[in-house]
Amino acid sequence: QKMNRMVKKLLTLNQLEFGKEKLDMTRFDLTALVAGVSGASAILAKQKGANIFFTQKDPVYVWGDEYKLEEVVTNYLSNAINHVSGKMEINVEIIQNDKTTRVEVENSGSHIPDEDLEKVWDKFYKVDKAHTRSYGGNGIGLSIVKAIMDLHGGKCGVVNTEAGVEFWFELVNP
Repeated sequence: QKMNRMVKKLLTLNQLEFGKEKLDMTRFDLTALVAGVSGASAILAKQKGANIFFTQKDPVYVWGDEYKLEEVVTNYLSNAINHVSGKMEINVEIIQNDKTTRVEVENSGSHIPDEDLEKVWDKFYKVDKAHTRSYGGNGIGLSIVKAIMDLHGGKCGVVNTEAGVEFWFELVNP
């Protein structure tokens, strides 16, 4: 099953990178999408002893491929749950200004070494190979995130914060 999932992810990444995957652009409520993924992820977080905090209530409408952006949010939350430690908190936030809409997912815990921050987007790259192997990660998820954001003309990134690590993505407002 693990090999099957990895092959499916590789096929998805291949289609994204070589432009065989088209975006289904629609206007949708990003708040509802993030709330749905956060709610679905809450069970896994609780099993690990962590809490997900997402307080946004007002709708935030964006243009994008809702299904693919759901995959981005799901990947970020899954990674946050797998790497959370310390206070065992995952904070999710939507920040909107005139030009962009940004989603941030921050987990408490250990930092990613500075020399690895840009490498996390590379196919098969794993910062902590032993830990990643223990939960079944294969180092493809963040490559898919990057490919999806590139297709959207958006940006994605990662930064170490005072509390832990924050992954973010940004869409350009129409």
